[in-house]
Amino acid sequence: MLKKKRERRQLSQEHLATISGLSVRTIQRIERGDRASIESLKSLASALETSVQALDKEVFMLDKSTNKWRKLPILFRLNFIGSDVAWLALSRRDQWLKGEMQTAIFGLGLLPFGFFEQGFIVGGLLMICIAYLFSLIIRMADENAIW
Repeated sequence: MLKKKRERRQLSQEHLATISGLSVRTIQRIERGDRASIESLKSLASALETSVQALDKEVFMLDKSTNKWRKLPILFRLNFIGSDVAWLALSRRDQWLKGEMQTAIFGLGLLPFGFFEQGFIVGGLLMICIAYLFSLIIRMADENAIW
C-alpha cells in the first residue's frame, strides 16, 4: 500500500528515500510488507504529509491484489472479507489475538453452567472450537506473512 501511496504522489523510491531520510532498501522492505519502525513511519509520514496513524493503517492493510494473496486457499481468504473497513480491524494481528482470547475465555466461562443446563456445555465447547479456529487462522497468516 505504501507503493500505491508513493506512486499517487509520483515519487520514485529514491526520491521518497531522499525526502524521508530513509534508505532505498528500507523503502523497498516496507513496500514488500515488512514491518516499519516507529521512526521510519514518522519519517515517511512527514515526507508524505500525513499522520503516522493514517500511514500505519494504510501501509499495513492487506494487499489483496498480489499473486501471493490469490494463491492462498479460498477458505482462508474469506476470513479477511471486510479487512479494508478500518473499524473491523480484520487486517490487524492484535485484533485476531484479542478475538481468540475472548472466545476462549467466554467458552471456558460457559462450561461451569453446564451443571445446571446441558446447553451451556455445548455452547462452551463451540466457543472453544471457534477460539481454536482463530488460532489456526492467525498461524496461517503468520506463515504467509499476511500482517
